[in-house]
Amino acid sequence: MTAPVVTLETDRLNLVQPASQHLHHYLAFYAIPNDQKGGYRAPRPQDEVEGLLARDIAEWARNGFGMFLLFRKGDAAFVGGTGLAHPADWPRHELTWWLMPVARGTGFATEASRAVLTWAYMVLGWPVVETHMRDENLPARRLAERLGGTKITREVFPDGIARDVFTLPQPVAA
Repeated sequence: MTAPVVTLETDRLNLVQPASQHLHHYLAFYAIPNDQKGGYRAPRPQDEVEGLLARDIAEWARNGFGMFLLFRKGDAAFVGGTGLAHPADWPRHELTWWLMPVARGTGFATEASRAVLTWAYMVLGWPVVETHMRDENLPARRLAERLGGTKITREVFPDGIARDVFTLPQPVAA
């Protein structure tokens, strides 16, 4: 039996599970030069990007959660991704996000992250949601702070990189 497709909606965005037809969006993101990516390595070859998309699709099947792709309402422009990730070798799940350069500074990451946090707490019933960030990712740190995040620890992850770990509260209904 196939699990139902999860979609979320905000005032300005539709959040949808990734599917094979979204490869061109992944290719566009992973073609952006490193200095514009906020910590995501690029450019990446097509076969590697195909693997990243396959991983994100499989995470939904395996865990019942994963990344959402963000599409602006009205014109359906692709603006990025946010969601709950739990790489196989990672100690815990985390909220993560990435945006196309034209979408940065628009509040889309905050808006989408709040929708995913609400879903994690209210639908999935998680007691805590974390995000893990590299020191140099200042935009991510500012977003975690806007979301009401609290730094709880610093730890070295399986990739050998030390990251700050923040817990993120359930958003308050407006």
